Amino acid sequence: MRFIVNPTPPAVITQPLPEGWSLIRQPKPRIALTAAIAAGLALPLIPFMLMALESWLFTITDTRPYVTIPVWTIVPMVLVSVVLHELLHLLGHPGSGRSPMSHLLVWPRKLQIGLYYDGFMPRSRWLAMRLAPLFGLTVLPALLLLAAYPFLMDYFWQQFITMVILVNSLGAGGDLVAALIVARQVPRGAEVGIWQGTACWRQTT
Repeated sequence: MRFIVNPTPPAVITQPLPEGWSLIRQPKPRIALTAAIAAGLALPLIPFMLMALESWLFTITDTRPYVTIPVWTIVPMVLVSVVLHELLHLLGHPGSGRSPMSHLLVWPRKLQIGLYYDGFMPRSRWLAMRLAPLFGLTVLPALLLLAAYPFLMDYFWQQFITMVILVNSLGAGGDLVAALIVARQVPRGAEVGIWQGTACWRQTT
């Protein structure tokens, strides 16, 4: 894996795509951002509604001591959630992050990190890689809360997992939108990749 600090924006494409390659059409930035935020805010609604329904159906006297998460733990928890989010993306790359074609982008002043794979991978793998944080840090924790409710999970950990779900959902909203764009435009059996900084796809040979 390569580390790149303060990467420069990719140059505008001036060359035609190689034969058999196609650009993945992207929505306008404002539309894409709005869709990503809307999806990120909507993702936690279903599991939280299910948990509310479960608490109504299975009435259990809650004898747990009320413990709140200390304020000072919120920032580290957010940072850990972001790192785990990107790690799950990285594990989905060919080579699971060990390939030099995996790039970790770091913007220190913005406290921001990002990943991309400088090559092509099968459409199915790309979709799995893109959606891995959604399932790993939103769906699975929500299922854990639903399964543990009758046994009254420790209140602190219930709050902690809920916070992880909320934080990750904001980032996973963009992943979900990107996955829908690729799933609609790229046929099965094709490969998805980056060419001169722009997402494109090609048929496998």
